[in-house]
Amino acid sequence: MTRNKHSIIIIGILLAMMFSIGLAAQVTGQADSQDILMTNMDVRATLGTDYVTSIVIKTEVTNIGSTTLDFFDLRIDMRGFIVSNANLNGTSAVSSIVPESNYNLIRVVPNSPMTVGLTLMLNLNLTTDSLQERIRLNDDETMHIDQMIYYIRPLYEVRNLTFTAILPTFAILQSDAAAPLFPIPTMNYTDGFRPIYVWYRTQMLPGQEAAFIIKYQLPAAILQDPASQINSIALGILFLIVGAVAVLFIERIPLIFDKLKTRTVISPIRLSKQEEQVLNFLSKKGGSSPQREIYEDLDMSQSLASTVLTTLEERGLIKRLRTGRENIVHLMEQ
Repeated sequence: MTRNKHSIIIIGILLAMMFSIGLAAQVTGQADSQDILMTNMDVRATLGTDYVTSIVIKTEVTNIGSTTLDFFDLRIDMRGFIVSNANLNGTSAVSSIVPESNYNLIRVVPNSPMTVGLTLMLNLNLTTDSLQERIRLNDDETMHIDQMIYYIRPLYEVRNLTFTAILPTFAILQSDAAAPLFPIPTMNYTDGFRPIYVWYRTQMLPGQEAAFIIKYQLPAAILQDPASQINSIALGILFLIVGAVAVLFIERIPLIFDKLKTRTVISPIRLSKQEEQVLNFLSKKGGSSPQREIYEDLDMSQSLASTVLTTLEERGLIKRLRTGRENIVHLMEQ
């Protein structure tokens, strides 16, 4: 009889401990156990002629799990950015950037715990200079050829995603590019000054990838800094006065500008001959090419090309995106 009483007491203690653990789990959800649904996500990127991009992200965030959450994360696949504003339901919220190996997380902390079934309206304002890339000047040096790549790989399910890219004033699509828009946008229009492109996705599952790419041109004249022009005139007068000594310095200036105008890939790791061939091939193709064309045009075996591309992708020099049954290889900014 005594043994039965002891057994009952032990079982009672174990049940109490299990209940306490379960209750604690409901108080605070951990980042790796979050069950979040994001709906009606609207991402709007406004590109500037100074290569600074303003991004506004609006989405409904719903806790569809079984635990209360103290925070939730949003994955951002950009190297560097600043969160200038974060609010939930119109009220300012605490946010921080959590760096990961090849992406960043924005961690948003609601003013009160996010209970099960609660939906909040998230509004984020970001600024970055890593979304736009200046590739090169065109042949007659009147236009800068640029590109924008916005990559998304959500942590949670996203329903009804809209991505809008607003190009700078005077921007036009790159005329000689095989695919200046990737994928084909859902719609496009203009506000009278700037071209605007819109993509729509009904659903994205956790870990699913999508990339939106625009290759465009800007007049070289509007990118010149007036202060730099004034300084150039003053230096030119000074060089005429100084004479022969200044001429030696002037001869080096074009070399400096040529380096600025030339798209180069810089890597702390020495590139093999095959890797240089692939990077030069992509550069000549405007930055993008089907993987099949790479090994066919460079006379490589498929296995060798795949090995070279894998190495370059690990170094962050390229990115491969699946389109149907084929990989499209994109040259990344360095």
